[in-house]
Amino acid sequence: MTWVERVQEAISTRRVSIFLKALAVFCLVGALSHLAGILGLVGPARVSKPLLFRIADSVLLPTNLVLAWGLWRNRAWAVFAWLAAMLFLQVIPILFLLLTDAFATDPMQQRAFYGLLAGNATLLALFLLLLPRKK
Repeated sequence: MTWVERVQEAISTRRVSIFLKALAVFCLVGALSHLAGILGLVGPARVSKPLLFRIADSVLLPTNLVLAWGLWRNRAWAVFAWLAAMLFLQVIPILFLLLTDAFATDPMQQRAFYGLLAGNATLLALFLLLLPRKK
């Protein structure tokens, strides 16, 4: 059984469907946080944020909205997009934390990135545990 078949079979189960709906809610909350960042409602004014943060907010807002819709509707493409995003969001903070100080300019931002890494790893592990076993 391939990964695609396992995921397509898994999204039809109740436990994975509930998990995907919870992920959709997290994606919506993430989209709201990016929208708040763009509008300057949280954190410093938009013009004083690093360029990478402004770009990330602008890219992740529509991405989170589309992912939330797909996950809520139990679409297989949304699951694979979420998995790819999780892997991508694991690699980028690791590179920036270990190799440069471009993203994490103070200890609070470093804690936020470590929290992002731990949260993504936990969600990914939980998803893999919820997948049906190989037959």
